[in-house]
Amino acid sequence: MMSQDKSSAPAPGLPRWVRKLLIPALIGGVAGFAMSAGVMHFIDSSAVGGLEPSAMIAAVVGALYVLIGAFVGLGAASPNVGARFLNVEDADELREQKRVLILSGWSMGLWGVSLMTLAFAAPDGPVPQGAALAIGTGCLVIGIGLSVLVYRASDELMAAVNLEAGALSYGLASLVIGVWAMAAHLGYVGAPRPLDLLTLLYVLVLLASFIAVGRRGMLTIR
Repeated sequence: MMSQDKSSAPAPGLPRWVRKLLIPALIGGVAGFAMSAGVMHFIDSSAVGGLEPSAMIAAVVGALYVLIGAFVGLGAASPNVGARFLNVEDADELREQKRVLILSGWSMGLWGVSLMTLAFAAPDGPVPQGAALAIGTGCLVIGIGLSVLVYRASDELMAAVNLEAGALSYGLASLVIGVWAMAAHLGYVGAPRPLDLLTLLYVLVLLASFIAVGRRGMLTIR
């Protein structure tokens, strides 16, 4: 009887830090590596025939934006699944923030498509310059419009995080781009190219967002 009770007892679950930190980090790392490898393989294929370093970096950063947006959007669209890999208390929290998260996911995805399109633009890439300008501008503007909707739909905490991330983005961009511009003006380094500036802004905005979220304690395992 004792053995039957023990065998029928549920196995202890994984520690919370494993489910909420280690496993999501591994999934994200594998997905990010696979996405980057796929982009690089496509760049080296006959369809593209290679790109200059600035365009390659821009394409990878844009693809990572698309990947992050997809994770956030899919997690919010399926709260029961999203609660397993997103850092939230439970599925109900995702249901409460569903609209905000889905809009955020779409916004990040569109920004990623914008940068990727510009990276693959002619003359080095296969996308005609006119089409790249139209798609790049359209996705950027729509993404900004969605981010405004996100801010308006956010609660007090998330609105504060968005404002703080915006301020940090401005500060980081001023520091990094400013120092680069000064060094280039004095002849110590090469001048930044337009695509380099765009890619750098994307990276700094993402970094600022993580800093703002972390300062509010939202990266703590929940």
